[in-house]
Amino acid sequence: MVLRVHSAYFQDVWVAILYRTTSCNPPYAKRGWWRVVPNATITVLGGDLTSEAMYYVHAHARDGTSWGTDTSDTCPNEGFHVCSNEFLNSPSYGFAEVYAKYINKTVNLVGTGQVTQFD
Repeated sequence: MVLRVHSAYFQDVWVAILYRTTSCNPPYAKRGWWRVVPNATITVLGGDLTSEAMYYVHAHARDGTSWGTDTSDTCPNEGFHVCSNEFLNSPSYGFAEVYAKYINKTVNLVGTGQVTQFD
């Protein structure tokens, strides 16, 4: 039961996620930043993944390329794991919607901000 992010981009990327949880009100949490080197896969969420659910992933590279335009949320510049209604004065980032039909999901970050998904 995991959500993974794979980077097919030629530079390091930084990743944050937004996901539904009952421990927050409103019921969303956000977590980041993970560094993903080129051609690597990391696990960003484990144990909590629910099938038939939506998750949201943001990523950006130093050259300005970013992934995610379906929704947005604010995220602090340093590592974080908080409810979505915290750090509201931080920079806003776009997140790509990820539909997890099964309990394991991998998001693939490819060039020019494209996101592909596979189970």
